[in-house]
Amino acid sequence: MNTTKIVLVNPPYVNFEGIKESAGHIEPLNLLYLAAYLRENTDCEISILDAEAEGLSYTGIKNKLKKESPDIVGITFLTPTFKHVTKISEIAKEVNSGCVVVVGGAHPTAFPEQVVEILDIDFVVIGEGELTLLELVNAVRSEEKSFEHIDGLAYKSGNKIFLTSPRALIRDLDTIPFPARDLIDRRLYYSAPTKKVSSEKNSTLIFTGRGCPYNCIFCMSEVIWQRKVRYRSPKTVVDEIEECVNKYGLREFNFIDDTFILTESRVTKICREIRKRNLDISWICFGRANHVSSGMLRELKKAGCKRISFGLESGSQEILNLMRKNITLEQSRNAVKMAKEEGLEVHASFMLGNIGETEETIKKTIKFAKELVLDYATFFITTPIPGTDLYKIALEKGFISVNPRWEDFAPITKGCPPLVQNNLTKEELLKWQKKAFREYYLRPKVILKKLLKIRSFQDIKSILEGLKIFTGIQKR
Repeated sequence: MNTTKIVLVNPPYVNFEGIKESAGHIEPLNLLYLAAYLRENTDCEISILDAEAEGLSYTGIKNKLKKESPDIVGITFLTPTFKHVTKISEIAKEVNSGCVVVVGGAHPTAFPEQVVEILDIDFVVIGEGELTLLELVNAVRSEEKSFEHIDGLAYKSGNKIFLTSPRALIRDLDTIPFPARDLIDRRLYYSAPTKKVSSEKNSTLIFTGRGCPYNCIFCMSEVIWQRKVRYRSPKTVVDEIEECVNKYGLREFNFIDDTFILTESRVTKICREIRKRNLDISWICFGRANHVSSGMLRELKKAGCKRISFGLESGSQEILNLMRKNITLEQSRNAVKMAKEEGLEVHASFMLGNIGETEETIKKTIKFAKELVLDYATFFITTPIPGTDLYKIALEKGFISVNPRWEDFAPITKGCPPLVQNNLTKEELLKWQKKAFREYYLRPKVILKKLLKIRSFQDIKSILEGLKIFTGIQKR
């Protein structure tokens, strides 16, 4: 059997519609996991094509695919990249009409039948992808080419669309090999200003578990992970960190668990294992306002954590309740206060335009953000991600179009807000987002604080990058 060539593609987005550099350049960790899993379990030749990080046009993507001449093209698929995924699928077939095109990710998991109807897409991997993609690759390479036995798959045969049984989640995450970071050019990846926590040029993402037990109305966690939380062992997590340090020279990490600090005992074990191995690293993690303690924050700090990011979402308890966020304003205040007392920087994100939002509740959010002692604050316009309860409710109420522009479904974009209620127009939402950033950052004490913290050229660069994003938002 000839060696099967597989190209896994991260489609472009920011370079086409988004506000450039608003999220840095983050590595396609999901593709790196898929590549590692396939590499460990098959003899396929695997490569990564990151069109976003490389800033590729459609012509550039076509030239790359021509050079690789893949048998299988796998594309990760978030909602805002819809038209690019469609175009890349078309390009793949132009390059090789016999090429098999597979897509996976949050959007096709939410809408598998609609996505697989797209002319040049052959298969949709639904939910967690490692096992399903491996079985699909083996089936494509076999003589029988039988797919009905593969769980977690949507495909078409003739004029019919088939959905197989749901795929069970991987029980032991330690069985998944470390991401194939050797398949990408590490120099292309760096953190957004709000996530940058050291003078290191490059950074990497790492996860310690998959899933979240909470039921926020806007969250996509349930779409992929079914609200079930699974953890990697502390040893495996730190083994990967150590590999990143020794093999790739990486010392800055972004822990991307939905909520890293859910279980204090586990977090403490990870932090102490980092210290035990004398790993000189800097990192940021996501926290939840109702899952903090001074003791845990102290452990984070001692293990190299520089900043914690809280999704505080709103300064209105009414809106928080409608979001099903399951936190209180007082918990948010206390969480920020405790983190600052333990010497951590704090980033908080807020959402404007959720169900029930009014100008009054937005004013409360801006006021609340200004009252907190934050180092960074981000104000997103609420995006009803397909598959979430927010999307379903918004669709039922007529707050979003039945035929939307999917490229508008990004937190910070050049497009228009996709969720618009009777009490707030698109123009008003954009106005309030701009106002929130202005009122928060253009305060003399905030500007002075930023200037006094400058210690290196990297600090200056981060400020300039942040200013660039701020200007981009104001020009919308």
